[in-house]
Amino acid sequence: MAQTALDLVRELGQRMGDLVISDPTSGGGTTTLVDSTLVQYFPLPLQQFNGWVYANQSSPNALNRGLERRGKAWDGVSTLTLYTGFPQPITGGDYELHMRFPHARKLAAINSAVSQLGLTWYRQIVDESIITEQATWQYDVTSLANWATIYRIEIQINLSETQIGYPFADAEYLNWRPRRFVDALGTEHWLIEFGILPPIDRKLRIFGEGFYPVLHNDLDVLAIAGKWEGGALEWIWDWAEFRLNDQFTNRIPTGEAEKIRQQALDRLERQKNDILSAAPSHLPGRIVTPGHGDAMAFPSPEDWRYLGAFRSASFIRGG
Repeated sequence: MAQTALDLVRELGQRMGDLVISDPTSGGGTTTLVDSTLVQYFPLPLQQFNGWVYANQSSPNALNRGLERRGKAWDGVSTLTLYTGFPQPITGGDYELHMRFPHARKLAAINSAVSQLGLTWYRQIVDESIITEQATWQYDVTSLANWATIYRIEIQINLSETQIGYPFADAEYLNWRPRRFVDALGTEHWLIEFGILPPIDRKLRIFGEGFYPVLHNDLDVLAIAGKWEGGALEWIWDWAEFRLNDQFTNRIPTGEAEKIRQQALDRLERQKNDILSAAPSHLPGRIVTPGHGDAMAFPSPEDWRYLGAFRSASFIRGG
């Protein structure tokens, strides 16, 4: 089941013993949260509470969504006072209480893990949103996905509305090639260039691999599923916990910090070995025949596609 940013952060908080979910009742204000059930977690008054209170983005207090404020004092009964108030009185929904690390730092640690995952566990992408146009040789696919590679393109060959599933055929005969570049502002661009002009008003079916976008909002989804999902999620939570604890150890005595760091590294190493052994393999690349399509010798002999469909070749053996 796909995980949202909210799911990922809350599971990380639960694993670290650093999260309490509050269900406030009416009667709260911009600087007070009223919830008598919190007494089971905080049975005594706390004059220096200092935990973080986060309003998720489905909160009924619309002006508070996505904001985080620090708790000042807990009265031991039902009321938590904040140092700085929310824009709107706290009257319901659920609020997260993070005691050691604020929600924002947990989400940053999750994104750190997701970015690492994207280097090896590519997401398989299929896009059909582009329709060919008159006298157009090049199509910008940058906005369609977070591309890592494009390895196959098919083109629609039947426009009949009665044909369910409208058949596609391999577009290799159009002598296409992907082109990637990064502009002066640091923005990555992906283009598809055709050596033969494709027929107009035909859908393109683009197959590729991509990495995972940064999670910003609670309802942003981590697009990973199938048999690899469990292992990938374990890696994400372990990596995120390691990053948070590594930051925390900068503020404690060296001996104790080293013990915490070594324990985290040992667990992270085990998890890394597990995911590397179970990571999905890359799909085959294209086999390109020089001179095919437009009689141009593309690619050059230095291009790995000149040799075949494998991503890398350690040796070539004649038969």
